[in-house]
Amino acid sequence: MRRSLSAVFCLFALAACPSSSEPEPVVDEVVPLEPPPEGSGFQLEMLTTAPAGTEVWKCQVSPMPNTELASVNWVQYQQNPGLHHMTLSTPGLGPSDMEPGIYDCDDVYTGEFMESQIMFFGSQGTAEDELHLPDRVAAQFPAGLTVVHEVHYVNTTPEDVDVYSRVNAWTIPDSIVEDGIWGGSIRDENINLPVGEETSEWSRCVFNQPVEVQFLASHQHQKGTRFQVRPFDGTETGELIFDNDDWHDPKITQFDPPLVVPAGEGFEFTCTWDNDTDAPLTYGLTSDDEMCNLAVVHTPFSLTAQCEVVETSDGVLWAP
Repeated sequence: MRRSLSAVFCLFALAACPSSSEPEPVVDEVVPLEPPPEGSGFQLEMLTTAPAGTEVWKCQVSPMPNTELASVNWVQYQQNPGLHHMTLSTPGLGPSDMEPGIYDCDDVYTGEFMESQIMFFGSQGTAEDELHLPDRVAAQFPAGLTVVHEVHYVNTTPEDVDVYSRVNAWTIPDSIVEDGIWGGSIRDENINLPVGEETSEWSRCVFNQPVEVQFLASHQHQKGTRFQVRPFDGTETGELIFDNDDWHDPKITQFDPPLVVPAGEGFEFTCTWDNDTDAPLTYGLTSDDEMCNLAVVHTPFSLTAQCEVVETSDGVLWAP
C-alpha cells in the first residue's frame, strides 16, 4: 500500500447529480454570494463562459487568499444550476511553479500534479448549499498554497452561459480548534486491463488504529466505469456505502454521524473499467493510464493512522 497526501484535506459532500436530461435554463441574473467579513474567512471564485452547445472543463490556477494559517470549519457555495461538478485542489503543500490563469484541465492534470494533488472540496448539481465539520474541528490551510479551481459544465442550450463557482470558507479561531482532519489515498498500483474487456479489481484494507471517517472519495481515469466501497470487518464485507459511476467526479461523500472504524476494520473498494482501446492499460499518472484510489479523511488528526491492505482480488499486496 502506498500512501499519499491526495485528498487529506477534502472537506465536504457532493450533492446528487440532476437526473433530468432536459436542458437547464439560462440564468441571466444571479446575486453573487457575499464573501465572509474580514477575519471570518475568505472566498474562492471562478468565472468562465460555456459557448452554446459546448462542454467546458476548465481549471483556474491562483493563490489561496489567506495570508496566515486558516482553520476552516464550514463552507457555503454557489454555482450554476446543473453544473456537472466543481473541485478545489492544490498541487502540493510547498511552492508551485504553476502560473496563475485559466487552462483546459487536460493541460493541468499532468503526471506530477496527479501524483501530489490534494483535493480539499467538491460539489455537484445543487446550486447552493453549506456543509459543516464537527464543532471545534477544522481543516487547517497554511498560507501560500496554489489552488486549482475546476469546473465542468455541459451547455445544451442555444445561448452562451456564464459559468460561475463561488466557495466561502468560514474559519474559527486557531485557539479553539480541538482536532483536525487527516487521511490519504489507498492506491491499487497493480492494474492490468486487457483490450476490449470489462475488468473489476478489489482491495481490502484495515486501519492500524481507531478512527472516525468523515469523508470518502474515489479516483479513476477515463476508462473507469464504477467505484464501490463496502465496510470490511477483517473477515466479512458489509452493505454498499459508496457508489460512483462518473470518473470525472471524485464524489466526496460526508458521513454524518462519522463512520466509527475500530482498529482492525476498514473497507473493501472495487474498481471497474471498460478498456475499449486497442492496447492494454496499466497503472500510471497520465490521463491515458488508469488508477484505482480510495481517499479517506478522518479524525483524529494522526499522521500514523493508515488503512493497510490485507487482501486483493489479484493476490498482490502493496508495501506500505
